Amino acid sequence: MYYELSKREKKIAKACIDKGLDAEFQDGLKKIETIIHDWRAGKFAGNSEAYHQLYQTLAKQDKKISNRYDSLTGSRWLITVVAILLDGYLSEDDIKDFSEETKSRIRFLRDEL
Repeated sequence: MYYELSKREKKIAKACIDKGLDAEFQDGLKKIETIIHDWRAGKFAGNSEAYHQLYQTLAKQDKKISNRYDSLTGSRWLITVVAILLDGYLSEDDIKDFSEETKSRIRFLRDEL
């Protein structure tokens, strides 16, 4: 479903998308940090196991990020903002500057997903 954002709302959406992307990078880094901590604590059978866990975690996070953000066009901005909101990376305060119509659309999509 395509919904046209105004120029002003595109700036708001871009800020929301940037915030979500940064939060997903942070989540990935925290997961990696946990694996490295566990490796240093000797919780893996060997270096190979730790390395493979690290690689798999990074690849999974990278795939999640690329599926959402790569080739993101204007027609997908609103649904992407909704997805980021659903994931908890955005709050109601982050979407407060959208028009009432757009906020209504966001809430409708959020409730439907």
